Amino acid sequence: MEKIKPIKHLNWRQKVLISILGSFIIIMSFLFYITYHYFVKKVEAGNEKVVLLNFEQAEKDLENILKNAELSLNKYAASDQVWKFGYEYPKTDIEDSKLKMRISESFHSEMLVNREIAALGILKGDGNGIMSAAVGKNRTGETDITGKTLDILMEAKNKYPYTVWIPGWELELNDLSPFKVMAQTPSLVGIKAVGINVDLKEESFLFVAIDEKNIQSTYRPVAFNDSRAVLVDKKGQIISDTDKSMLGKIYYKGSDTQNIEYSLGFYGWRLCDMIPKEEYLKDANEIRNFGVIVIISAIIATAVVAFVWSRKYTKPIELLMENMHHVKRQEFDIEKPGKLGWEELDQLNEELYSTAQSIKEYINRLKQVEDEKRREELMALQYQMNPHFLLNSLNSIRWMAMMTNNTIVADTLVRLGKIITPVLRNPSLTWKVKNEVEFLENYAAMMQLRYGHDMEYKMNCEKALYEIEFPRFILQPLIENCFVHGSSQEEMRTIEVVIECNDCMDVKVINSGIFLNEEELNQIRNKMKSKLKTSDHLGLANVSKRLELLYGDKGYMSVETDYKLGLIVHIRFRQHVEMPNKECI
Repeated sequence: MEKIKPIKHLNWRQKVLISILGSFIIIMSFLFYITYHYFVKKVEAGNEKVVLLNFEQAEKDLENILKNAELSLNKYAASDQVWKFGYEYPKTDIEDSKLKMRISESFHSEMLVNREIAALGILKGDGNGIMSAAVGKNRTGETDITGKTLDILMEAKNKYPYTVWIPGWELELNDLSPFKVMAQTPSLVGIKAVGINVDLKEESFLFVAIDEKNIQSTYRPVAFNDSRAVLVDKKGQIISDTDKSMLGKIYYKGSDTQNIEYSLGFYGWRLCDMIPKEEYLKDANEIRNFGVIVIISAIIATAVVAFVWSRKYTKPIELLMENMHHVKRQEFDIEKPGKLGWEELDQLNEELYSTAQSIKEYINRLKQVEDEKRREELMALQYQMNPHFLLNSLNSIRWMAMMTNNTIVADTLVRLGKIITPVLRNPSLTWKVKNEVEFLENYAAMMQLRYGHDMEYKMNCEKALYEIEFPRFILQPLIENCFVHGSSQEEMRTIEVVIECNDCMDVKVINSGIFLNEEELNQIRNKMKSKLKTSDHLGLANVSKRLELLYGDKGYMSVETDYKLGLIVHIRFRQHVEMPNKECI
């Protein structure tokens, strides 16, 4: 059975990189989309503004052409010649011919004055009519008034005294009709009923034709950038077109063109301009293509920058996460970080490394303190073993010395008992200053018996300090060193202990007659700091170690030589104490 491969999930670095690129692409595409469509809308708004301004002028020009043509019709509606032809039939053929000739000449004269008129004519209800064209053609004859032509004449009669305008091709005329010329070329035909009779067959109608080219001339300036301008009647039929291919068709709005419409103030007509989007979007498409190139270039540049940035960013982050994981598991032996990326992130790694090392040192120090405390507790337990047996033995020896009248031995045993008793019965690390003072007096007396009375012991401590907590036996090694290294049979020397409390506890042990040079002092200081246990200056090292364990960086010990006083061991430590008259912190 084939083993199913586990799905490989993206790591956080890949997610960050994909998020950056995805966000950038979305933002850039959105901005490009908005910019492109804003540009297109601005172009379309500009087109519309220009076209509407031209249409306003075209409306005035077209209205003037139609009004002038209607004025001509109105003039002939009141003409005697038209009246005679329409309602008073000539008595003879000669008179009829002369009348038709005069009317034709009048029509020609009118067309010479109004050059926009392509033809003028009059048609009686019985089909007899006269038509004169600007090209010099005069026609007379009969016209069949049927079908659509009959409907148009009825509409003109119903709208009397107004003029009805129709495209010339809507007139359904027989080939022999004198008005056929109006339908042969595209034109607008105006029809006006004279309005004398109710019966259509007894009515007369005046016709005026305007060449469609003259109509186009009013709005042709609008047609630019391969656009197409048309004139649409109230039925939606195109009655004028700049390239004539849509004449007679119904106007519609195409999705591939920008259609700008302008409603005229007469007859319900509209002027429409159809601008191909392909033409005016050439610049927009060029901008679009350029924008696509810019976006692709920006994406590539962003990918490169994001890759470099992710390396500079993610490597320090990965190291930081790994080291934090080690610290979480209390593994503080982490590798010291190098320069991996951004300075701020490298600094975070260095801070974490420093923190881990500090925690490690602190834990080691706590372990040392615990070991020391455990050792001291064991020693205290050991000191508590059979203390009565030792004290009873000393009392027995003292009783035997008194029986033999050996008072020196007896007094010595008494002092020894006073020294040993607090050692055996009090295992704590501190006691009162007065306990330390009493212990040192007994210890100094014992040492004087051993080394003779050439060492004078002095204690300088105010009684106001007696109730302050004080570390036990911290001065005993120093007093012992004074007797061992400072006694002399040639001169009287002094051991002076000064205990003071100002802002902190200050203790000085001064051994007169002992003077050390700087090299010897440095040797002593180095041995005090050394962790190696040697017999030389072991007491000073123990005192220094106890101060460090008890008070940490608040404890201080120094060894100096004063060429007037002698060797001075200075101890200082800070702790909270309460006294009757002063406070020491």
